[in-house]
Amino acid sequence: MRVERLGEDLFHFRGEAYDSGSLAILDGKRVLLVDGLASVGDAQAMRRILVEGWGTRVELCVSTHFFSDHMAAWNLFPEAELLAHADAVSTFRSEQFRTPEEAAHFREPTRRLAGSLQMTWGRYRVEVFESPGHTADALGVDVPDADLLHVGDSAVGRMAYLYYAAPEPMDRALERALGRGRGRILRSHGPVAGPEALRSARGYLRGLEDRVRGARQAGTPIEEIPIAECLPPGEPATDFETFFHARNLESIRTRGLFPREAAS
Repeated sequence: MRVERLGEDLFHFRGEAYDSGSLAILDGKRVLLVDGLASVGDAQAMRRILVEGWGTRVELCVSTHFFSDHMAAWNLFPEAELLAHADAVSTFRSEQFRTPEEAAHFREPTRRLAGSLQMTWGRYRVEVFESPGHTADALGVDVPDADLLHVGDSAVGRMAYLYYAAPEPMDRALERALGRGRGRILRSHGPVAGPEALRSARGYLRGLEDRVRGARQAGTPIEEIPIAECLPPGEPATDFETFFHARNLESIRTRGLFPREAAS
């Protein structure tokens, strides 16, 4: 378990499973958690730090989207309220890749959000708002006093993940996130990044569209499009990004995304 202090009373926990993270905002001994890690082992390690080590109690959990790789902690804090989008349970039912262990992470939300919610938690103003794109139930969490925006899985590494999404709402979610103007971006996987991670994800979508349309025109296999041809210039793709790029290509092929001719 890696713990990074992002500010006064603001901590980021990163687990071993899928590099999934959880943001903890402290108000004295009260904790607001955003996302809940991917494995019970990681969630238990976080609970030991928060409860046994720091003597805090988790009172509110916020789910950026109801996929099991961000829900492992929810059943470890049954006394806490669980805030999720109104469509969260439908999103959970749509998930295709979870294991039986991950399915057991499910917990019924106690508060369901449509629209946005603003609150003060300790020294921070927090806004939770709808951000459909990666999933229909996606929520963003803005902490303006910390110059921090949590975008969930709107960006995965430096790319966008389309297996459950259409390109247009995915791009709109990224555009809205950039419009918030925050200097620090927190994704549901990986470390804090700058806004360039969101710009890169939008660039990836444009590059992916160009390469897919080109492959359809040429009659070449979509599954063979290298990620390097889709990502903006810069660092080589990580194994994590390459894995989800392959999933994107499979989904594009089976769903017929990016047809040969763009819609007029």
